[in-house]
Amino acid sequence: MALLPDVDQALVDYLKAHPTLVPLHGSRVGTKLQSTSPSVRITSLGGGQPWPWEGLPEYQVEWWGGTDVQAKTLARTGEAALWAFLGPIAGGRVTGVSVALSQLWSPDDTTARPRFITQVQYRVHPEES
Repeated sequence: MALLPDVDQALVDYLKAHPTLVPLHGSRVGTKLQSTSPSVRITSLGGGQPWPWEGLPEYQVEWWGGTDVQAKTLARTGEAALWAFLGPIAGGRVTGVSVALSQLWSPDDTTARPRFITQVQYRVHPEES
């Protein structure tokens, strides 16, 4: 029995260590909001599994900035990095990417803190397939 890879953790690790993004977010990437500094929050939205050997996980990625310009720069740079998240990952591989929602301006309702939102879907396969 082949298990699909843990894309959640692989995506967090990838964005946290991406050399172009680190100067923008200071490695503040996770599934919980890290701080009031520029950061990235990733939320799993579930996804389909059309075959036992193929998964289609979807994510909401929030690009938070201290200013509008910081948030926009992080979103633009981050989306470029999301397109490059292809190839081998722990437990499998990523073979496709689709951005369904790009750079939606959505400041926080309570604090008005600048934020852009991206929705992305990946096509993944286990190592054995």
